[in-house]
Amino acid sequence: MAAVCHQERIAVPAAPGQVPIVAWCVLAVALLAALVFGFDPQRLLESLGDTDDATRMLQVRTLLDGASWYDMRLPRYGGAEPLVSHWSRLIDAPIAVLLYGFELVLPRDQAELTVRAVWPLLVLLAFVYLMARETQLRGGRRAALLAIALTVTCLLGITQFMPGRVDHHNAMIVCAVIGILRLARSFDDEAAGWSAGIFLGLGTAIGYEALALTTASLSAAVLFGLAPGRSLLAPSRAAVTFAATLSVALSITETGDALLVNACDALSLNLVVLAATAAFGVSVVQALEDRLSLTAKLAALALTGAVGIAIYAWAEPACLAGPFGQVDPALYPVWLAGVSETQSMFSLGGKLPFLVGMALVYLAVGLYCGARLMQSDRGDGLRFHLLVIILSLPLSIWMIKLLPYATFLPVPLLALYLAQSPVGSSRAKISRSQGAIAAIAVFALAGGASWLLLKLSEPSTEQLKAQLAPAQNCQATASLAPLAQLPPALAVADVDLGPYIVAVSDLDVLSAPYHRLDRQILKANAIFNASPREAQRLLRSTGARYVIFCDGLATTPPNVDAPADALKTLLQEDRPPAFLTRVPLAGETPLKVFKISG
Repeated sequence: MAAVCHQERIAVPAAPGQVPIVAWCVLAVALLAALVFGFDPQRLLESLGDTDDATRMLQVRTLLDGASWYDMRLPRYGGAEPLVSHWSRLIDAPIAVLLYGFELVLPRDQAELTVRAVWPLLVLLAFVYLMARETQLRGGRRAALLAIALTVTCLLGITQFMPGRVDHHNAMIVCAVIGILRLARSFDDEAAGWSAGIFLGLGTAIGYEALALTTASLSAAVLFGLAPGRSLLAPSRAAVTFAATLSVALSITETGDALLVNACDALSLNLVVLAATAAFGVSVVQALEDRLSLTAKLAALALTGAVGIAIYAWAEPACLAGPFGQVDPALYPVWLAGVSETQSMFSLGGKLPFLVGMALVYLAVGLYCGARLMQSDRGDGLRFHLLVIILSLPLSIWMIKLLPYATFLPVPLLALYLAQSPVGSSRAKISRSQGAIAAIAVFALAGGASWLLLKLSEPSTEQLKAQLAPAQNCQATASLAPLAQLPPALAVADVDLGPYIVAVSDLDVLSAPYHRLDRQILKANAIFNASPREAQRLLRSTGARYVIFCDGLATTPPNVDAPADALKTLLQEDRPPAFLTRVPLAGETPLKVFKISG
């Protein structure tokens, strides 16, 4: 009854003359963008972002240049065996529409630059509004305004929404976080279960990065709903729409025989069947929950879960090892083990201890605010919200890539707690400006706290920057620009240089930092760590015309048994073997380009 009264109170229209919530969202995003470009106005001109940002624009460009919607090949990566991208067209589509529209009024380069700036800000605007809306439904207008301020100042998460971030991580954060918040709200408002499943399903269809958090949240919702006095109605709705969203996404991104191909790293039939089987089991138990004992419910859910996992394993046994189950194990020591997305908080987090500490403090503050809110809020939604935050902590320690998701989850709880009036005061009347003033104060305080933490972490940050500077110099747009002088051909280069070479020139590359190019990455590694004679033989087998080297890049870890005259060593010492001829380039660049002869 308390939840119903609470919802009825929130449903009261805003007072006339109040600035709409969406307008505050636009203002917050515009202010953030102004700060970003004010501090670094050349950010988009000097760099193409990380390798994924460069590849996303290539994938969009390939689509606009006439590639089939269903053809995920990127022929400029991989040489004779082009990369078949595991990225979803669901992100390519809106970016392509934006790019096509801007090209109607702007030159191609300027249109692409504009898209790189606009797209992440549009995603951020949607996210900020949805965060504000979810918070408003639980705590009113003042809490919503505070949520806006807290969202745009969430340092660890907001970096994924900065101009230039055209990769899919920001969209997945939106879907996963909003899906989890609606899943929590569904225990007080069962209708929210439908949209929770849609958001979680859409995020999973875009990419598997948040799959561990998504599945943990859905599983926790089912177990939470089994408790005495609760119901599986909301979790069953979320499970059904989650499976349905995956099915629809698969049907519009795959066709023909490709629908029957099971992959471990991207949406395919095996995961759809597993989700559908689980949804069926939860729905059946929910329909019979008044007649089944707890033991019977658990047994039925365990049975359907086992059936789903058995089908999943039968369809592609390698997928039981996770998203990289189909990757050549030899790739791990050579490259994959060092990729940041595979790192834990104990490994990668050790390089930036203050930032990791800030994330842990943020989660702790969220739990504290949630615990205090429980004194007046008896709804199950708040309790489940706290449960998911607790679950996100070990998951973030295990996979540091989940930290942005985890640090956004406490935002509504902080906003709700801060929006509370002092004990004993009346909350019936709030001035029109009170919420805005509080939000501005939180924006300033959170921004100041973030700045202070960055200053405290400056020694480790500067050390990390110094370590990354040589590689970033190799990948800078100005350093790569001279490659545009070269005619179309295949080049062998460091794995992390590949996407940038393709982005600024007519050259194709043998390798790029994507696990589906495992054979090509291994071959490039073998080339750079081989003796001149063996390197020449391997290069001939690839059909490459150029070798591109930059001292600032690692060019993949050397093999322990690499010869003393390994190609990598010779190029670092400016002693190229006879079959490589240095190609002079106009302009200053740290890149060394060699033409293969013989």
